[in-house]
Amino acid sequence: MHELTSGQRDMSRGVWRHRGLVLMLARRDIVGRYRGSFLGVLWSLVYPLFMLGIYSFVFGGIFKSRWGAGSSSPLEFSLILFVGMIVFNLFSECISRAPGVVLAHTSYVKKIVFPLEVLPIVLLAGALFQFLVNLCVWLVFYSLFFQSPHLTSLLLPLVILPLLLFTLGVSWVLASLGTYLRDIGHLVGVLITALLFLSPIFYPVTALPERFQHLMYLNPLAQVIENARQVLIWDTLPDPGPWCLSLLASGVVAWLGLTFFQQTRRGFADVL
Repeated sequence: MHELTSGQRDMSRGVWRHRGLVLMLARRDIVGRYRGSFLGVLWSLVYPLFMLGIYSFVFGGIFKSRWGAGSSSPLEFSLILFVGMIVFNLFSECISRAPGVVLAHTSYVKKIVFPLEVLPIVLLAGALFQFLVNLCVWLVFYSLFFQSPHLTSLLLPLVILPLLLFTLGVSWVLASLGTYLRDIGHLVGVLITALLFLSPIFYPVTALPERFQHLMYLNPLAQVIENARQVLIWDTLPDPGPWCLSLLASGVVAWLGLTFFQQTRRGFADVL
């Protein structure tokens, strides 16, 4: 047990020790996505603006969708929906790319000194960049058309912390499995699409029959999406009990994911 605890500590310290490398690779990954395009990194700003316009037109203008009895503005509905999409995209971008991240860096596998465990962290850092851009777009529109952001918005980093740990743990597992089983990437794509509609993004949890509402919270995204809306829009504090439980569970998932990756990485060179 003591050896296991020491191993856990060493792995965590190793990840933190390479934070400079993570930032460098994340910057290269972000710039590389838009290299050669006319707008460059500005595309990361154009995309959320475009999607917010589409949401407003389709859901608010065509379908006349409303979030609740007190919601009458199409833009308000779009901004509520957009919060859910911001959180979901943070998760889905990492998870969809994780199965191929080692395959995309085969040259690093040959280098014994390279810490392969940082590759999923690089994915998360890149997704966080897009998350912040999307959030800035949301804050600008919310401030222009409604009111200044609530003080509870400052709690957003704490709200998404469990999701970051959970995403990282799953990404480590998928990065390893995707190296051995190439079909994992296709399966993950299907699951992400299903999760998009099984998460409270286009509808509130209360829209479900009461007997099914508790099942929604088995979805790791559900609580984070609901809490994000609470602090950004409803100006209310999340329930600390479920948040603490979620943080603990996500921390366990992150540690198990890292442990699984480190134990299985020994065979990467044999299959690449």
